Amino acid sequence: MARPRKSSMSSMSSGSASLPPSLVMLAEAFGSAMGRALAQALHTNGYVPPNGNAAAPMRRRGRPPKMVSGAPVPTDRRCTVTGCERESRSKGLCSAHYQAARRRQLANGKSA
Repeated sequence: MARPRKSSMSSMSSGSASLPPSLVMLAEAFGSAMGRALAQALHTNGYVPPNGNAAAPMRRRGRPPKMVSGAPVPTDRRCTVTGCERESRSKGLCSAHYQAARRRQLANGKSA
């Protein structure tokens, strides 16, 4: 919630000449716009999508996905599950098959 504004520039300097009202309004509008932009940047960690909708970005957990080159994965680096063409990430399995095996293991009551 915004704090209430103080009265205009007259309370800041009593002896100097006051600014024209149009300049005061311009400065207030500029300050307000800067405050909104700063709050938006802090809220979204500086990320603003091209469409201008500054919703909070999704954060993915775990290791980031590898860059897709389009080339086939070499056979020595493929997932060991029959028919799977994806690259192995851990224990000879791709990410999907590793997670499925992990879920099965946890459902059976075994730990790590």
